[in-house]
Amino acid sequence: MTENLIRLTYVSTFQPDITDTNIDDLVAKAASFNQAQGITGVLAIDKDRVCQILEGPKDHVERLFRSIQSDRRHHTVTEIDTRPIDTKSFEAWGMVRRDMIDIVIHALA
Repeated sequence: MTENLIRLTYVSTFQPDITDTNIDDLVAKAASFNQAQGITGVLAIDKDRVCQILEGPKDHVERLFRSIQSDRRHHTVTEIDTRPIDTKSFEAWGMVRRDMIDIVIHALA
């Protein structure tokens, strides 16, 4: 039996002063933290717009999302979907940054 896994998807907007370097640093730190928590997913970015998919143990993903909601680097954090899952779709990805179009292609494949 699988552990209590969920997939949470949200969108937000980065603050105007966030740079590509800031984003790269954020992704690197998040990748290490998320791996330790059993969380995988993807961070899709199009200019200042963000779409992130988080997958992992329910309590860990929900705790991370609460932290994201209070993170001042972005605003208008809007949860799009949360659902239980049997397996992770992004297990091999870890936590990576992709262009928005890459995520659309992955979703349609």
